[in-house]
Amino acid sequence: MHLFDLPRNGVRFIRNAIRSLRRKGLDVVVLPLEGSFPERTPRRAPLPFPLSMLPMLPSEVSLEEMRETIAWLRDDERVDTVVFRFRDLQAGGAALCALRSMILGLRDRGKRTIAWLPSADTWDYYLASACHEIILPPSGRLNILGLRTEALFLKDTLAMAGIKADLESIAEYKVTPDMFRRSSMTEAHREMLDAILDSLFEHLLTTIAERRDLAKDQLSGLIDQMPMSPRAALERGLIDRVLYEDELPAHLVLGETETKALDSSHDEDVPGYPALVTADHASRWLKRPATWTTRQRIGVVSLEGMIVPGKSRRMPSPLPLPVQGQAGAETITATLRQAEADPRLAAVILHIDSPGGSSLASDLIWRQVRRLRESKPVVALMGDQAASGGYYVAAPASRIVAQPTTLTGSIGIWGGKFVLGELYDRLEIGHRELQRGAGADLYSEFRPFDEEARRKVRQELSETYARFKRVVAEGRPLSEDEVEEIARGRIWTGEQASQIGLVDELGDFQTALALAKELAELDPEREYTVVQVTPPREDVLPRPFPGDGDQTWRALRDLILQLNSEHVWAMAPWLIRVRGQ
Repeated sequence: MHLFDLPRNGVRFIRNAIRSLRRKGLDVVVLPLEGSFPERTPRRAPLPFPLSMLPMLPSEVSLEEMRETIAWLRDDERVDTVVFRFRDLQAGGAALCALRSMILGLRDRGKRTIAWLPSADTWDYYLASACHEIILPPSGRLNILGLRTEALFLKDTLAMAGIKADLESIAEYKVTPDMFRRSSMTEAHREMLDAILDSLFEHLLTTIAERRDLAKDQLSGLIDQMPMSPRAALERGLIDRVLYEDELPAHLVLGETETKALDSSHDEDVPGYPALVTADHASRWLKRPATWTTRQRIGVVSLEGMIVPGKSRRMPSPLPLPVQGQAGAETITATLRQAEADPRLAAVILHIDSPGGSSLASDLIWRQVRRLRESKPVVALMGDQAASGGYYVAAPASRIVAQPTTLTGSIGIWGGKFVLGELYDRLEIGHRELQRGAGADLYSEFRPFDEEARRKVRQELSETYARFKRVVAEGRPLSEDEVEEIARGRIWTGEQASQIGLVDELGDFQTALALAKELAELDPEREYTVVQVTPPREDVLPRPFPGDGDQTWRALRDLILQLNSEHVWAMAPWLIRVRGQ
């Protein structure tokens, strides 16, 4: 218990008593669903003066904040119904799975849940199907068109400009560079994408059909008939009502017939109509549970964006711009060392949402995760994707948790260069080369690899690929031969990965938290303090690793600083987008 727990909870007790005085007006709470729902609320560093004087724009609501709000609604007996009002929902598959679990948690506690959507695409409907009722306005549209993905091939386009992508990859499913080096899709590429779509579509059909009381074949046939008007969707059992938003109060207390009869009156003062309140307004009156700071805590380390050497980078602006950050090895390893050195942390949840990146940076982070696991349990929690280098850093974790829709695996390597010599010639750009050392022009942009250079590049890639497989075999209960069978650059969904041994459990943050408590031998029924681990202001020197006492922070820093350019990548084909149409 912390020194300030008693006064803080004392104030909370008094406020809860005041909030309890409001007996009515919280029956129906309207909760908006919009944005991308990142896993954690970002902890922004303070801006320098005078930028610190500027008003901060609100950031997106995170899953962390949504869990807290849902818990308040779930535990407050005055709340009977929660209406989820869909707006501009941009969340990925993993975030939608987490939101779906929250809605089902409300249902399990006896709360009535309603989804009101102006219109719905495939992923919108997937989330809405977790509610008791789905309602669309008469002018809405149901666009559950299914799933699709697209692959672009720019080889011929680049050739028109005099550019050649001289890229190599290991193995056949490592198709990241195919966008630049090929004119069409390989059979392995098509096989992998088909398997991903099959897995995701099966998950959608299974989960939606279960909640809508439909057979999967029936639901699949209805999807083929899309788009569909709300009236047609109502007749086929895909939605429950066709109502404007201002008709919701009448619907909550009256049947469909009565709602239609009152359609023209819109009398807001009819006795018995429940008042709809926004979540922001309701939050002023919802009771908060007492929270106690525990001596033992669970730490959370976030790794989001492309993995790169050096420090993590984000837009230096408070604006919520849709620019993916970069997870720097120097920042992430320092944060993990901070977690290792903190005696209060009984376990660590490593949240990963990354397509991978630099193989060197991934290996440096892997080393620190491996070290951390020696002192306390580490549970890797995968977001929308934790592929290639993203899986590399997850491999040494004590347990790995993913959502069924997570894209992971992609155990493979690629690298090479873009050749611009012909472009320079066309633009009549003169150049003269001088060098010392026979291999100084290995990655020169003026000419493609010759036979000897290509042999060297492929040898480097092969060695890195072999190390990748050893890392996975060491971290998972698999032999290197078994890893090879499921590696070769192939991407898997979380559902598939759980069947082949790359993932231990399917679930969300709560699943990872329960595993962390179990591995740390903590009380599973007790609420422990969860803290976001941030990088230290000063360098944290690592303790000697068992058997590697000569490993030092200086050696790590020297290795990063000596890196002039990265030529070997453990990165997933992040250009793949699985869309719900």
